[in-house]
Amino acid sequence: MVLGADVALLAFGIGAQVALGGLADLLAGVTFFTIITAMVLGLGLVGRLIVRRAPANTVGWIFLASSLGMSLSSAAYAWAQLSHALYGDALPGAVFAAWLNTWAAIPSLITLVVLVPLLFPDGRLPSRRWRWVAALAGAGIVMTTIGSALTPGPMDPIAVDNPLGVRLGHPLVDLAGAVNAVAGIIVFASALLALVTRYRHGSSVERLQLRWFALPAGVGILCFGVSAFFSTGLVGDVAWIGGLASLGALPIAIGVAILRYRLYEIDLILNRAAVYATVSALLVVVFVVGNVVLQYAVESVTKQRSELMSGALGVGVGLLFVPMRRRIHPLVDRVLPGRATLALLFNDIVGSTETIVDIGDQRWRALLGQYLGVVRSELGRYNGHEVNTAGDAFFATFSRPLDALHAAWAIRSSVSALGLETRTGLHLGEVEMRGEQVSGLAVHTAARVMAAAGAGEILVSDAMRDALSSADVPLHDRGMHELKGVPGEWQLYAVGQAS
Repeated sequence: MVLGADVALLAFGIGAQVALGGLADLLAGVTFFTIITAMVLGLGLVGRLIVRRAPANTVGWIFLASSLGMSLSSAAYAWAQLSHALYGDALPGAVFAAWLNTWAAIPSLITLVVLVPLLFPDGRLPSRRWRWVAALAGAGIVMTTIGSALTPGPMDPIAVDNPLGVRLGHPLVDLAGAVNAVAGIIVFASALLALVTRYRHGSSVERLQLRWFALPAGVGILCFGVSAFFSTGLVGDVAWIGGLASLGALPIAIGVAILRYRLYEIDLILNRAAVYATVSALLVVVFVVGNVVLQYAVESVTKQRSELMSGALGVGVGLLFVPMRRRIHPLVDRVLPGRATLALLFNDIVGSTETIVDIGDQRWRALLGQYLGVVRSELGRYNGHEVNTAGDAFFATFSRPLDALHAAWAIRSSVSALGLETRTGLHLGEVEMRGEQVSGLAVHTAARVMAAAGAGEILVSDAMRDALSSADVPLHDRGMHELKGVPGEWQLYAVGQAS
C-alpha cells in the first residue's frame, strides 16, 4: 500500500516536470525527481522487505514512513510548481500543496539521519541509557516540523505567503530555535557515537552489519565534502552525483545488513573498490599527463590542438585497464586482502581406494565422473562456489551457512544413490580472498573437521552450530576433538537427517 502511494505520487511529480516548458528546466526538474524517485523507492522497497522478514525491527517501519513522507512532499512541490508555472497559482489546493511541501519531508529526513543510526542494526537502542537521545530526537522532530510549517513569508515554489505563518518576534522564540539547533547537533553526534559503541562491543556479525552501513555513508560524506570544496566545475558536479548515488545506495546496504543477505562479502567489496579506484586514478593520471605531452607535440607542428588525438589517447588508455588491474590486484591484496566470513564445506568419498580395487580403474573413472557431476549440481543448486577439487575431494564456500548445510544434505543423499558414501565437514570462519583462491586457518580447520567425520556423517564446528542455531537443525554432540595442525580443542557436532 505504501509502495503504491509512493509510485503514484512520484509519477505525478515527474509528469508535472514534463508538463513544464523549457528544455533546461525540464532536464533539471526530471533529473531532480529521478534522484528523489530512486531514493524514495529504495527506502520503500527495502522497508517492505525488512517489515516482511523482520517485523520487529523498527528500521523497516521507519523506511516505509520516510518514503511516504518524502514522496508526499515531492508531489506537493510538483503540484504547486505546475500551478504557479501554468495557471498563476490558480489550481485548487496549490497554496496548501506549497505549505505541505515546507514541512512534510522534514520528519522523514531527520528520522533517517538520527534515529536510523541510533537503532541500527537490530531496531533497538544500544541500551536503556540511550532513551534520552531518542526522546530528544523526537522532541526535535516535532519542534522543527512545527517551526517549518509556521514560518512566515513566501513559500517555495510559489510567491504566496504562508497562510499559517506566525510572526512572534519574541526573544524567547529565537532562543528556542537556537536551543533546538544545538540539541540537533548533540543528538546527531550521539547517534554516531551509538554506532561506534555498537562496533566496539558488538559481535563479529554486528560489526559486519555496521561496515555495510559505514561504506555508503562514508562515501557520501567524502563526496559531499569534495563537492562543497569544489563548488563549481566538473569535479564538484561529479562529487555531488557520487554523494547522491551513495545516499541512494544506503537503504540497500542497510537492507543487506539487516536481512544478512550476502552479509559476509563486505571486506571483499572493499578490496575490489580499492583495486578499481587505484587503477582508475592511475589511468586518469596517465591520460592527463599523456594528453598534455601529446597536445604540446601536436601544437608545435600544426599550431593547433587536436581533439582526435585526445580521443585516440583515451581509447589507448582505456585498453590498459585490464592489464593494469591484473598488476595492481596482487599489490592491493597484500595491503587490504579481501576478507570474508564464509561457510566452508569439505567433502570426499569414504573408502575410495577399496572401491577402485573392487571395480577397477575404468568403471571407477565413470563412477567418479558421475560423482563429480552430482556434487557440482548440488553446489550450484544451493549457491555454492567450488574452490578446489583433488580427486574425489571437494572444497566449496557459501555465503549463507544454511545453504552449506542444505548442500551437504543433498550431496549425501544424491551420492548414496550411486552406491557411494561420503563424509563432510562444515565450518564457519574468516578467510582471505586472493583472486579465486581462498586461504586462512579456517580452511585448514574445515578440512580437519571433515577428516574427523565417519562414513555418511556430516560434522560441523561450534562456530557453524551457532550460525545454525535459529534454523532448528538436529545436532548430536560428538565431544571435544584435537584437529591436526589446528591449535586448541574443538567441539564437533553431527548433523541429523534433513526434516
